Amino acid sequence: VREIAQCQETIEHMGGGNSTNPMIFHLNLQLSGLTSTMVAMRTHLLDPKLLRKIFALYGWAARWMLHLKNQGAEGSRVLAALPEYFASDMANLYILMNRFEPIMLRSQPMEDVMRVVMALMDSSMLKNASLRGQLPDVLNLALPVASIPSPEHMLVTQQCFTKMLIPRLLGLYVEIEFGENQFYNKFHTRYTISQILKFLWQHPVYHESLRAYDRDKMIRFVNMLCNDAVWLLDEALKHLEDIRIEQKAMSAPEFKRQNTFARHRREAQFMQLQRMTRSQMNLAHASIQMIGYMSQAYKEPFLSSDLVERVAEMINYYINKFNGPRVTSLKVKEPKKFGFRPKMLMREIIRIFLVFAEDPTFLKATASDERSYDSSVFAKAAANFERKEVLNASEMRKFRAVLGKLEGLAKEMKNEDELLSDAPQEFLDPIMSTIMKDPVMLPESKVVVDRPVIKRHLLNSTTDPFNRSKLEVADLIDMPDLKREIEDFIRRRRREAAEGKKRGAVVGGSSEKKE
Repeated sequence: VREIAQCQETIEHMGGGNSTNPMIFHLNLQLSGLTSTMVAMRTHLLDPKLLRKIFALYGWAARWMLHLKNQGAEGSRVLAALPEYFASDMANLYILMNRFEPIMLRSQPMEDVMRVVMALMDSSMLKNASLRGQLPDVLNLALPVASIPSPEHMLVTQQCFTKMLIPRLLGLYVEIEFGENQFYNKFHTRYTISQILKFLWQHPVYHESLRAYDRDKMIRFVNMLCNDAVWLLDEALKHLEDIRIEQKAMSAPEFKRQNTFARHRREAQFMQLQRMTRSQMNLAHASIQMIGYMSQAYKEPFLSSDLVERVAEMINYYINKFNGPRVTSLKVKEPKKFGFRPKMLMREIIRIFLVFAEDPTFLKATASDERSYDSSVFAKAAANFERKEVLNASEMRKFRAVLGKLEGLAKEMKNEDELLSDAPQEFLDPIMSTIMKDPVMLPESKVVVDRPVIKRHLLNSTTDPFNRSKLEVADLIDMPDLKREIEDFIRRRRREAAEGKKRGAVVGGSSEKKE
C-alpha cells in the first residue's frame, strides 16, 4: 500500500498520466503490477471465514494470557517469558484489520484483548519499548466513534481499567523516551496516548485515578509532556519560516523558468516539508490540549517546585513567539494546510496561563524568566488578543489584571537582583549562575549546585551533568552550612537596603522642613 501511494505521488508530481515524460509509462506499469498484487493478497487474506478463525484464535490467546497473569507470581513469570511475537502478531492483526476491515473488527469481542494489552504495557511484562509503543494503537480501537462520553463503556465501568489504565499509559508515555531508535516513533505513541486520555478525561472516575497516581512519576510525565509541547511546536514554527521562504521563491518568475525536472523536485521537497509541518503541528496541539484539560482539574504537578519554572518559561516563550518582533516570519499562505491555527493555539495557551496565574509561585516564575518575559510584548499580546477576539471579555479582564501583577513583580525582582549582584561566586549555581536557595553537593564530581536546578536536570537524565556518572535525587549531599551563609548574606543585604531607604526618607523629610 505504501509503495502504491509513493508511486501515485511520483506520477502526480511528474505531470500525471497525460504527461509526455517517458518515465511515466514505466511508473504506470509498476503501479499496475503493485495494484494487481495488492488485490490478489486482499482477496485471500481478507476472506471473512479466514478472518473469523484468526479472531477466534487471538481471542483464545488473550484469554490464556489473562489466565497466566491471574495465577500470581509464577503465572506472571511465564507470561513475561513468552516470545514477543505473541504480542506483536496480535497488535499487528488488530491495527491492520482496523484499516482494511473495520466493520468486522468492531463486531468482535475485544474486552480480553484490551485487558491483555493493558497488562503488556508494563515494562516488567514486555521489555521491548518499540513493541510496547504499538499497544496504544490497539487500545485506541476500543474507543467509541468520535470518542464521545460513554458512561457504560468497558473502560469506564470495569475496575481493572479505571484502576490501572492511567498508570500504564502515563508510565509508557515516559518510558518510550528511553527506548532504542524511538525518537520519531515516540511522538506517534504519545499522540495515540493523548487521544485515549482525552476520551478517559470525560469521565470523573479517571480524575480520581490521576490524583492517586504516584507524585514523582506524575512529575516526570508532566516534564515529558512539556518537553514535547516545546520541541514539537518550536520545530513546526521553524518549518513555517522555511515554508514562507519557499512560497516566495516558488511564486517568483525565476522558478517558472526552471526546467520541469528541477521544478518537480522542488515541489516534491515542498510537499514533504508541508507533511512534516502539519504532523508536528497536530502533535504539538495534542500536547497543549492535554496540558489544558489536565490542569483544569489537577494543576498541582504543573506548579510543583520541580516544574513551575519550566511551565512558566514554556508559556512565556510562546506568548513572545506569537507576538514578538519576529511574528511576521510565521505568516504563510493557506496556514490551515500546514495545521497552523494560531488563534486557536494562542487561545488554549492563554487559558492555561490564566489557570496557573492564580498561583503566586507561577507569577513569580513568569516574571523572573529573563529570556522570554517582556512586559512590552505581553502588552502587545493583550492588544492583539482583544483586536482578534482570541479571548472573551472575562478572560481579557483577567489577562490584563495578571499583566499588572507581573509588571510589579518584575520590578521587585530586578531590584532584588541588583541588591544581590555582588554575591560571592561560591553562592552561585554553576549551571544557571543564580544565587542558590538550597545548595547540595554531587557525590562523584563534588560540584555544589542548587537543588531545584539539579532536580530539574534529573527529570530528563539521571546523570551528573559534570562527569556523566549515574546520579539519583537520593544521592545529593546537603550543604547546611553553605545554605546558612547564603541566607545570612541575603538578609544582610536586604537589611542594608532597608536602612539606606529609611535614611534617604529621613534626609528627604528634613530638606522639606527647611524649605
